[in-house]
Amino acid sequence: MPTARQLWTVGLIANLITCAGVCAGYALSSPLYGAKDEVAHVDHAYQLWHGTLIAIGDPMRMPQIWGYTLPFDWTGQHPPLFYLLLAPVVGPLTDAGHLLAAGLTARGIVLVITCLVVAAVMWTTRQIVPSRPEVAVAAGLVTALSPALTRLGGVVFNDNLFVLWATLLVGQTVWLLRHGPRTRGVALFGLYAAAALGTRLPGVVFIGLCATTLGLVWLFTGPRRDWAAVVRLGVAVLLAVAANAWFYVRNFQATGNWSGMQTDLVGKAGGPLHERKVRSVLDVATDPDIWHQLLIPPALQERVVVGIVLTIVPLVLGAIVGLRAFSRERREPVRVATALLLLALTVVIVAIQLNYAAGGGGAYWRYLLPLTIVTSLLTALGLTATPRVAGPAVVIWAAATYAVFAAHIAPPNPSGGDLATAPVFQTAAWVAAGVAGVACVAGVATVLLVAVARSR
Repeated sequence: MPTARQLWTVGLIANLITCAGVCAGYALSSPLYGAKDEVAHVDHAYQLWHGTLIAIGDPMRMPQIWGYTLPFDWTGQHPPLFYLLLAPVVGPLTDAGHLLAAGLTARGIVLVITCLVVAAVMWTTRQIVPSRPEVAVAAGLVTALSPALTRLGGVVFNDNLFVLWATLLVGQTVWLLRHGPRTRGVALFGLYAAAALGTRLPGVVFIGLCATTLGLVWLFTGPRRDWAAVVRLGVAVLLAVAANAWFYVRNFQATGNWSGMQTDLVGKAGGPLHERKVRSVLDVATDPDIWHQLLIPPALQERVVVGIVLTIVPLVLGAIVGLRAFSRERREPVRVATALLLLALTVVIVAIQLNYAAGGGGAYWRYLLPLTIVTSLLTALGLTATPRVAGPAVVIWAAATYAVFAAHIAPPNPSGGDLATAPVFQTAAWVAAGVAGVACVAGVATVLLVAVARSR
């Protein structure tokens, strides 16, 4: 029988290959620039390569022969970290005339980022539930097959990079709760905080709630109030904010708000908020269609019942399992603080999305992706509730989710746009899907072996 460490390593590798195969399947079977935002993100990176940090409303400058053309670039409100990663690839390849290679390589970078999210989810889950390693492996598998996360792992969007930093921030917070305010741990917290804020503004939410959780625990739960630890944490947060403050000041000067939100583009022809209506938050929060759009990813939008079974049911079961375990076991400060942190993050992120939709924005499922650590953890808890149920539940869930992915990449693959449709690589996509399927089987087997080993 393999050791626990060996099983963990096998599970990590299997989940990473599964994720890479699924993302590659999407990337290779989806025409380049078939989504408007993908065009804008790649153009942003291209212009950054040429020394221009764009603002919202700036003209497009990337040469383009496929997909959508945009009247202007609407990604200028996002900080430059994501685009700095893409620019050294997108810029030279585009200038050399290799437009398809530039776009597909950019998708490859996002694929790697998404695989790192899987590893981050496994590590963070292990910090949250250290006594149940099978939950961490299952959470990694859930993330690797996520119809939402992996779909974005096959196109050029900046969401998954933010998910990576948000997940690491939560994991580092729990690590600091368990091990105390060690200097290296606090420094890593500051690094993840700076990266999160350098990717998207909602990093403020994760930094604020995670830092507040740590500060309260260090001040009020130990034998003495550790003001020195709080000061070190405060310095780390201030440095993270200072590293990114220039960009958000720039947003404020350009738009009158820190987010750089394109409120002036509501109703502007061709803009991302064109023809969207302003509603009350209560109206949005009580609209079933809003929750349908938020909770069911695109691959499952036309199969609502399947979407509910694969997403909402495991989440509810996982929440029940977590609550029962929390009520039975001793409520240590770390456990209480972790549970409250995850709850607070969920409430705030959902509230922000509802407020955004009420102001004229769309109810986008991808805006809840920062909660991947919460959804993957709860889904894994639901699937591995008991050793007897874990086997069939994980097998059925993984097989059904993989089937949804395979059906989604099957031809024909329609693409939006007012230009020609970019070529797709369907044979290569099926090869990637086959690799993902084999790795998925290995991941499922690892979950079961870890569960059996722990129950002995």
